[in-house]
Amino acid sequence: MSDIPQHSSPRHTGHGPVPNLSADADEHPDFVHERSAPEDDQTSRPGIVAVAGWAVGLVVAAVATVVAVWQVNEHFYAPDATAETYWDALSAGEGAEALSLFESVPEFAQNGEVDNLLLTGAPLSRSAELIESAEVAETGDGAEFSFTAGEDTYTTELPVTHTGTSWGFFDDWEIASAGITWFEVDVPGARQGGIGQVQVNGEPVNLDEETAQLSAYVPTVAEISIDTQWLTGATTHVVTAADGGDAASAERVTMELEASEEAAQRLEEELAAYFDDCDQQVLMPAGCPVGTTTPHRVDPDTISWNFPEAEEFSLTFDAEGWEITHNELVAEASFDAIHHHTGEQLNETEQVPFDLDIQIGASGDDLVVSINGTTP
Repeated sequence: MSDIPQHSSPRHTGHGPVPNLSADADEHPDFVHERSAPEDDQTSRPGIVAVAGWAVGLVVAAVATVVAVWQVNEHFYAPDATAETYWDALSAGEGAEALSLFESVPEFAQNGEVDNLLLTGAPLSRSAELIESAEVAETGDGAEFSFTAGEDTYTTELPVTHTGTSWGFFDDWEIASAGITWFEVDVPGARQGGIGQVQVNGEPVNLDEETAQLSAYVPTVAEISIDTQWLTGATTHVVTAADGGDAASAERVTMELEASEEAAQRLEEELAAYFDDCDQQVLMPAGCPVGTTTPHRVDPDTISWNFPEAEEFSLTFDAEGWEITHNELVAEASFDAIHHHTGEQLNETEQVPFDLDIQIGASGDDLVVSINGTTP
């Protein structure tokens, strides 16, 4: 029996060729892509979202930080914030605290050239009491202060200067040296009136001859007065920023003095006493600038003199000193007489003009009145 070659044919299973799983990816790229792509999408998407969220968070945080820095800078490191702190110190009478806010203090306030009474204590507090409706406003690179003093409204620049930054973010502002200025009080006739001091916001300030120089913050309200027994005077000065920021130039405040009621009364008393002494029952009163004669025989018991009323004299004071004004001075003499030839009974009246040289001077606490009569 001959051998018949046996042929075996592949068994058909109904499936395609089985891939070689050990093959390199390059040999079956389609398979690798088909199986791995869905897994990559599922694992990478959450990562992308996380990164994006983190980036957005950083941006939001950065913006929030910038906004916060800006708000802090605007509210606490702006010129008007420094000005508010400055005004709070002034209104509390805290001169040392106010001075600490200055970039520098002017030389005139340091070397004793001016009186610094208004920079601290009760005079400073009194100034704040006289300032009403105070408002501070920013002006871009500075600050402005509006207020009312008495019946008037004022607006003045508050000189501030940018001096750098803190932490690299926040602006530093300080009050410029022009925030302290000075003014001069002039009292014409002070020497003639025996005046050596003025009162400024309730405190005494010595005069040098007829003037006093005082430093003051911007703004300041100063009540200046003299209230002695014989002379009075009062004025109010409002200090604002110097024109052009020139604090080296001073404003002059002139205070006019007036004779007090006591001084006027003293003059009236002296005049009344002088005229009483001249009211002698003679035609030629001794020591007086009046007198008359008659050819007739006078009854001395009937002689009387009438002089001007002391109240008709007016006492004033100016730069030249004391001044007395009055109308034309005329005394009237009246008496009974018997006619020298006829023996007729006469009632005679004579108008006698005269003048007075009146000198007034203050000597310590006393007012010296000197009256001397003269004939026209």
